[in-house]
Amino acid sequence: MIPLIAASAMFLAASQAAVAAPTNAYKNCLKQASTQAKKDKVSGDAYEAYARNACGAQITGLRDALIAFEVKNGTKRKDAATDADMTVDDYLASSVDNYKFMTGVAAENAKIEADHKAKAVAAAPPATPAATPAAAPQPPK
Repeated sequence: MIPLIAASAMFLAASQAAVAAPTNAYKNCLKQASTQAKKDKVSGDAYEAYARNACGAQITGLRDALIAFEVKNGTKRKDAATDADMTVDDYLASSVDNYKFMTGVAAENAKIEADHKAKAVAAAPPATPAATPAAAPQPPK
């Protein structure tokens, strides 16, 4: 009985590992895409397409692994494909939301900083008048 339980546990761990590697690869790709998108100054609305393009291979790998895992566990292929698409889209949606939030915060911070600089320039003391040269005529005393 104990060997059967141990064998089942090892099988489940191996099966889940087949999904873990593609999941981690996709998550890492989304992080790298986000970092690169910030450097490339991609707008929040354009980020989803940017990330899908950058992580296409990882999306396919994770989707295929999820489908294979669910089919192996008795799920119909059509249902497994729908579930896999939802999982992939959830990871992407989370990355999109995070990217939009971070770019919004950065834009708001830049606006606040620009306002502070404008106020500092407006509040600067006026320039001191030019000094009178020594050779200039002096008014009588």
